[in-house]
Amino acid sequence: MNNAAELLRLIHNLIRLGTIAEVDHAAARVRVRSGDMLTTWLQWLTLRAGTTLDWDPPTVGEQVILFSPGGDPASGVVLTGLFSTAHPAPADAANLWRRVCPDGAVLEYDHKASHLRATLPGSASIDAKADVTVNTAAALTATASAGATINANTVINGNLTLNGNFSQPSGKTATMAGDVAFKGAVTSNGKDISSSHTHDGVQRGGDKTEGVS
Repeated sequence: MNNAAELLRLIHNLIRLGTIAEVDHAAARVRVRSGDMLTTWLQWLTLRAGTTLDWDPPTVGEQVILFSPGGDPASGVVLTGLFSTAHPAPADAANLWRRVCPDGAVLEYDHKASHLRATLPGSASIDAKADVTVNTAAALTATASAGATINANTVINGNLTLNGNFSQPSGKTATMAGDVAFKGAVTSNGKDISSSHTHDGVQRGGDKTEGVS
């Protein structure tokens, strides 16, 4: 009878549902509560743990499955990823992949619309040791409410349309090769040098005029 009861206990412990009770991030271990049982520190299953590594630790209260080889929870491993009332599914669309973070960040791809979207409540950084290339068969739009800064020599291979004012700090030099066409007034040091400007001291003959009036 004792052997039968022990065997039944081991069978029941092979696969159990539970929730994450504690997380040790430094050791990459968790403790699971399943009914009245609180496990020792156990490993959780991750996507990759070889030359390619993945880090996405479980959170307290997350529902999991506890697999215990031989029915011994002390040697168990934890499979995360069960939705629950506390942590419901973040979407209900068949064509959507979505990752939601607790600060409100969302990364998603709609494979029906072929659209990738990232929503970030904070900043973003891309650090590359070599070239970065962006290619698109359509238009590229960048909107920055606080302005944009490019810390590099810049080459534009194409026409440039400027829908706003243009300014250049004093002491810098602008060089243009080729014709320049202006519509409207042209000033230099506050003086009008456009087609309608006048000169003082004009006299016919070989005399030079005075400066722009």
